Amino acid sequence: MKIKPIALLGLPLLLALCLPAAHAEESVKEACKQDAQTLCKGIQPGGGRIAACLKQHKDEVSAECKEAIKARRGEHRRRPGRKASDAS
Repeated sequence: MKIKPIALLGLPLLLALCLPAAHAEESVKEACKQDAQTLCKGIQPGGGRIAACLKQHKDEVSAECKEAIKARRGEHRRRPGRKASDAS
């Protein structure tokens, strides 16, 4: 089976679109790790439970965590193919 050269052009584009989002996600995990351990002790990870817990404790999370979440939201809003009305 041969891969057409045109198909190979899509790979760099796909990576360019996905890597910033993945990096932003890792930044949030790293910035909020201590907050999650402190504020969400006993919460089983997965299914968005840690994110929900941090949201419940939004007034208690560190400034670093808040900034990482803000930056991630900004990344999410700037993704190609989204209308401005979708960014809320």
